[in-house]
Amino acid sequence: MEWKETAIRLSNNGESYGDIARTLSSMGYFDNLPHKIVYDRVRRFLLSHSITKKMNCQAVSQNYTPQNFIGDKQGIKEITFGLIGDTHINSKYTQLTALHQFYDECFNRGVTTVYHCGDIDDGEQMRVGHEYELYNHGSDEHIEHIARVYPCYPPITTKFITGNHDSSIYKHCGCDIGKRLSEIRNDLVYLGRDCAVINLTDNCTLELRHPWDGSSYSISYKPQKIVDNMLIEERPTIIGIGHYHKAEYLPYRGVHTFQVGCFQGTTPFMRGKGLYSNLGGWIITVKFDDDGVIKSIIPEFISYKEIPNDYRQYAQI
Repeated sequence: MEWKETAIRLSNNGESYGDIARTLSSMGYFDNLPHKIVYDRVRRFLLSHSITKKMNCQAVSQNYTPQNFIGDKQGIKEITFGLIGDTHINSKYTQLTALHQFYDECFNRGVTTVYHCGDIDDGEQMRVGHEYELYNHGSDEHIEHIARVYPCYPPITTKFITGNHDSSIYKHCGCDIGKRLSEIRNDLVYLGRDCAVINLTDNCTLELRHPWDGSSYSISYKPQKIVDNMLIEERPTIIGIGHYHKAEYLPYRGVHTFQVGCFQGTTPFMRGKGLYSNLGGWIITVKFDDDGVIKSIIPEFISYKEIPNDYRQYAQI
């Protein structure tokens, strides 16, 4: 098995069958067999390994059915909460310093709940070469690291859904990262995959949503289409939308729509697509009338500048 393990490692590094065959021969694995024989043996094994690997992947699709939850402050006249998403921890482009500063701000303002709209983690094998953008690998390392470095500010509770990057851990490793994190950290409360609805009052709902599709050239286009595609009776009062890494507040068709920003800098993938990130998160104050209907909403986006290689301050924690 030694040569097979070496072949898999070299293949994961992007080397060709021919280069792998030559490397293995130089390491003395094949007793001076002709290059063509070694090449054919390596090629057959790696093709078989690739097929087996694909068969072992879990089938994962986007979840369109949100769970419903009761908020913590029924009957109140005013609430202030944080609304964020796309922290992408374990990515070399995550901005953990900014994330901790945001939680500092929430703590200083007396915020007790932060809602997270998915992609708490950067996932695994999202595309070719994605592994080179990570500083931890495998579900155990990802989960243990997030549990250590994600901001912990009693009495703040983070209520979160997972997104498409988080789902890659389930796809490749069979592990629901959201469930595991909530078992390790009591202040991280898992609300489900891709979407959840929180009843802030009897007449005000907050939906957390993490789409899986691509960005558009117009920032407001995606939130508008999300609301347009909802049945009127299913539309929330407020919706927080992750995934696109944009910051926007748009009252639209009776829904207060928020794109929640992110805490990940510009990755090589994004740069190649001409995309950019709005770093930061929202602190939102909502005032209600006696029936729990919104009287006013005060949104404030707290923005940050990207720190190159910020992950290095946290990689060994």
